[in-house]
Amino acid sequence: MRLPKNKNMRRILAAQLPADFADWLDYVAVITLFTYVWQVDTIYFAWFAVSFSLPYILVGPLAGALVDRSDLKSVLVLSNLGRALSTFSLIFASQPEIMLALIALRSSIDSFFSPAKQVAIQALVERDELMATNSVSHVINQASKVAGPAVGGALLIWVSPQAVFGVNGAVSLLAMAIFMTLPRKIEAKQTEDHDAQQEEGGKASMLNDILSGFAIVFSTPALWTTIMLGAMGFFAIFLHDTLIGPVTRELGFDATILGISVAAVGGGGILGAVTLGSMKRHIHPFLLIGPSMIIVSAMTMLLGSVAIYGWSIHPYIFVAAFFLVGFVGTGTFVPLRTVLQLETPSGKMGRVTAVNESLSLVAMISAPFIGATLASIYHIGVPFVFGGTITLVLGIIALILIKFVPFTSPEEASDLPKTAETV
Repeated sequence: MRLPKNKNMRRILAAQLPADFADWLDYVAVITLFTYVWQVDTIYFAWFAVSFSLPYILVGPLAGALVDRSDLKSVLVLSNLGRALSTFSLIFASQPEIMLALIALRSSIDSFFSPAKQVAIQALVERDELMATNSVSHVINQASKVAGPAVGGALLIWVSPQAVFGVNGAVSLLAMAIFMTLPRKIEAKQTEDHDAQQEEGGKASMLNDILSGFAIVFSTPALWTTIMLGAMGFFAIFLHDTLIGPVTRELGFDATILGISVAAVGGGGILGAVTLGSMKRHIHPFLLIGPSMIIVSAMTMLLGSVAIYGWSIHPYIFVAAFFLVGFVGTGTFVPLRTVLQLETPSGKMGRVTAVNESLSLVAMISAPFIGATLASIYHIGVPFVFGGTITLVLGIIALILIKFVPFTSPEEASDLPKTAETV
């Protein structure tokens, strides 16, 4: 797996390590407070998911537009400072409602960080390095999902949940400190239409900036088809994702197997990203996304069928299946980000990223409730079969669209003017 040549991009990836780790370090601490200290009703766990996700939908488009207007280093530094301060504030949350409000505040601040990171990748990375750089970023993200909850859970053996929040806030400050070592100014050039408005003495309104993100997406076939496939893919996943615990119990496995299986998904994702990052030949993104979705769909439907019909399965095979899903699933997530960076005009990466995240999270928020309803009416395995079926259809559609949707190759994009300047 190749690191990008640009030293500032390597520095940003180094800062992503503590930044992404901070996203997951206190996850177990929050669940512990809700479950064992406050002993809240189960509805609070649903609201926890909403408070975590909804700000990306409501604040995300505005954040993306502001990122495109702002100095990139300032956004990266201030967003991590804000994440640190909001995490420290969790120490003083005395009841679940306050905790949910603070989590929503932290997610609102975090909605600035992801678009800024994607702007940095588009601006600083050579086009033929995009797949490799996104793979490195995905490795960091997946490793954080495994290590964060594990370390957080281990810390709870010796310290209180509030102390874990303190440690996590310090981790965000470490990310901020690394971002502060970036050059004084790293910014994407304005797009031609934005420059024209400024030359005329006017200034694009924030609303126009936000709407332009949606306009770019839905006027570019490569963008809207990829984003919609991704959003529907997330919908299919989250029909059953929150039911992994109950289906594991249904199959007779204990909490240890559940924890190992979740970690196996992350481990598979890491290996998959390393494999993709090592590829030197450009492949049509749907040639990766389509087969990836089809294979994952088969594994998901098989798991649902095992639960429905009560078939016996060895725990090693169960864990290996989760590892395979993580490995193959990388073929969907990494190419998606690469397409966004190749197809989005310079100066608009922030708002297009925000549109992508908003559409994906709308699908993700609604899916768990539908999945839970299907499980309660029919069987715990039905959401897995239903979600797998949707993923299968999406994979087939992706393969069909190869002939109809043109994509910009890294070679074509490398002929375009550089999208950023570093001072």
